[in-house]
Amino acid sequence: MTIAEINAGLGLVNSAANTASTNLASNFDDFLTLLTTQLTNQDPLNPTDSNEFTNQLVNFTNVEQNIATNQNLEALLQLQQLNQQNGTASAMINYLGKTVGSYLNVAALDETGASWNIDLGSGAASVEYEVYDVNGTKVYSEEASGASAGAQVFSWDGEQTSGATAGNGQYYLVVKAESAGGNTVDVSYNFEGEAESMETVNGKPVLKVGGVYLTLEQITTVSVTNNNNSPA
Repeated sequence: MTIAEINAGLGLVNSAANTASTNLASNFDDFLTLLTTQLTNQDPLNPTDSNEFTNQLVNFTNVEQNIATNQNLEALLQLQQLNQQNGTASAMINYLGKTVGSYLNVAALDETGASWNIDLGSGAASVEYEVYDVNGTKVYSEEASGASAGAQVFSWDGEQTSGATAGNGQYYLVVKAESAGGNTVDVSYNFEGEAESMETVNGKPVLKVGGVYLTLEQITTVSVTNNNNSPA
């Protein structure tokens, strides 16, 4: 199998190295045309120096070899990336049906709303809750006069600050908490759900967990989901 065939199979037809190779071929054709024309019309009493053309041919050959090397490197890199993705996908398959946990401040909004598990490192005198969509746009904010330390849940019904209803999907919560003295209170997040499927998003394998997409690196805990149908 040729490099061109490998590149085509890996989607590298329009890669930088292939584009450079195409441009070089076009330039080389132009060079040969100029060379032929110049040799045909040269002054017999003052012929063109052949060393100059030889040097240019050598330069073209060197560039061509460098481009071929870059094409090989691109193909090898793409193969390596594909192997890594296949390995990641294989690992994710083992998570299906299990309870997966993550540190992300993420939740899925559906007809019942969305909720986030948060943990405040200490009591807060003021708390601001901000909800963002996947594009980083703030769609809702809410302030509270205080909150106790420890684990708690923040729920959102999907109504945006504008009054419109947000569409179902993935949303992120940012909690800004301060103590009575104005110091920042540490806030941590905990997301957990059952791994439903393994999908590909933007060319990368991800797990769909409770309506949320997680990469392998974002998973912090995995446990066997309780089976309520098992015999007592």
